[in-house]
Amino acid sequence: MPQNAPGHSEEIAHRLKKTDQELRELQSSVKTGMINVKVLVEFRNAAERARQASAAVQQWLEAQGKGNDPYLLLPQVMSERVNMATQLLKDVTHDLEGGDLDFETPGLAELNKTVKVLAERLARLFPNSK
Repeated sequence: MPQNAPGHSEEIAHRLKKTDQELRELQSSVKTGMINVKVLVEFRNAAERARQASAAVQQWLEAQGKGNDPYLLLPQVMSERVNMATQLLKDVTHDLEGGDLDFETPGLAELNKTVKVLAERLARLFPNSK
């Protein structure tokens, strides 16, 4: 079916709903004791992020289908991205404090550079916060 054909959005929405249900079932079926708690928490967080992204796509398609402006959803998507990044940074901080990450951890140097750039950009928005 061509991407712009009638019904394509409905097909995608149906598949997204099915995927959401499968993710919910997976989240509940993987239990503590089967795998390391940190791995389990990461899996559940990733599944939740996927479900939220799926919901955003569904909302976008629904808004388009109803003739509404789907771009009105972007603040919600950006807010969720900020929340996700905040939680990930808290998790990384906890891992650093717990000794699970060190100088040898792949990607940590790049994360350090990225966080510095982020801090510089945020300082422009919040010049008086210390």
